Amino acid sequence: MHEEPFNLLGVSPDDWAHTPEVVQLALLSLLAIVRAQRAQIKELQTLVRELQAKLGQTSRTSSKPPSSDPPAAPPRPPRPARGRKAGGQVGHEGHQRPLVPPEQVHDPIELQPPWCPRCQTALGAELPDAAPLRRTQIYELPPIEPLITEYRQHTVCCPLCQQFVSAELPVDAPPGAFGPRATALMAILRGRYRLSLDQVEEFLADVCGLPIASASIVRGCERVSAALGPIDTAIQKAIQTQPHVNVDATSWPSATRTGWLWVAVSAVAVCFRICTGRGQDELRALLSDSYRGIVSSDRLSASKLLPNEQRQLCWSHLVRNLLGLQERYDDESGWAQQLLEQTEHLFFAWHAYKDGWYDQVALQQALLAVRLAMQERLRAGVRSPHPQIAGLSRELLAQWEALWTFSRVEGVEPTNNAAERALRPAVLWRKGCFGARSAEGCRFVERLLSVRATCVQQERALFAFVTAAVQAAWANQPAPPLVSSP
Repeated sequence: MHEEPFNLLGVSPDDWAHTPEVVQLALLSLLAIVRAQRAQIKELQTLVRELQAKLGQTSRTSSKPPSSDPPAAPPRPPRPARGRKAGGQVGHEGHQRPLVPPEQVHDPIELQPPWCPRCQTALGAELPDAAPLRRTQIYELPPIEPLITEYRQHTVCCPLCQQFVSAELPVDAPPGAFGPRATALMAILRGRYRLSLDQVEEFLADVCGLPIASASIVRGCERVSAALGPIDTAIQKAIQTQPHVNVDATSWPSATRTGWLWVAVSAVAVCFRICTGRGQDELRALLSDSYRGIVSSDRLSASKLLPNEQRQLCWSHLVRNLLGLQERYDDESGWAQQLLEQTEHLFFAWHAYKDGWYDQVALQQALLAVRLAMQERLRAGVRSPHPQIAGLSRELLAQWEALWTFSRVEGVEPTNNAAERALRPAVLWRKGCFGARSAEGCRFVERLLSVRATCVQQERALFAFVTAAVQAAWANQPAPPLVSSP
């Protein structure tokens, strides 16, 4: 029911009735303009609030990385002081480098005492000797000098048919001018230690004595990528058979478009893939259509490919979103603050479970009150006049079971920190190389990142493994195993 115009204008019905019709029409026209402007002002105020909130987003209140925080961003709140000095604490057990066995010592130096410090008597080598003290070992690098191998292909004349015959190279001969160790080192300097082509060229020339050009480094990386191809394929197949994986994605520029670097982390391997998007097709290609395990991730829409029972949403992302909403709306209703208080109870119960105070059943019981309180607040948030609060409430209620998978499945954590940690080296590499310029470059990035992260996970030496993979590829031998076959 519309309000009478004289009420809106603040005049009595009698005054309105005696107002000329022309004036009434003019007043009604002005009233319509005011109404339209009021609605527009309200819309603009909402837009300004949203833009200010986006402008003020930091890594503490959103999913943005800490490296994207502006200089004027407020610092993270300091950790409470624990009243201890920096460094090792009293009673802390020291860590010493273990001595290598005597048979592994290259240059033992025998030291005999020349005289007695008490009576100055000379002590000869013929005196009985106790077992020497072994407590000082010095590590040193030998002078690095390239080992140059030359293949001299002799040519002889066949005495029967008078045909000249030249010797063929052996099947395991390197395809270029550099051997497997030198080639593996080029790729590791590029992909693991994130050096530019010029820096790799300078390091190999200055430290290793290898005269090399940037084009040879690029070809070396391509050969390493080809050698790691079968190993990378085996890593992805192993990932697809795991009961639980952590998945995340970050941007990875390419020559033609902005790509996305996906990562899947499991207990046995880590797999990276560069795709053109971050949708369900890319997730399906990473994990396969038949994947039936549990996927931990943030609230990426692609993860909705799986039912809620196969998902675990990241609570760390959710906490940052709640902090952002708390700042955006000044926590007018206390909605965000109440949810943040419940997340504190959640993580308290989780850490008690990790420390062995709770078993799986006790964890579920401890979280029961948290679940009920959060569900009540989310249902209230659906009715919020603020679209961000209402939208987040509807989204979380729709994915409710995906928030609590960690409480019922052993080995699943409430955060996606494993995937975020795995992406960190790749993000640092991207900041220096600005992505990949070709499909071959993308494959090199995927394979080296996957092999490197899996070697770290399995405590295997990356350089030794890549060298063995290159040697096997050049000798047409099977690639060395890094993960067990599914």
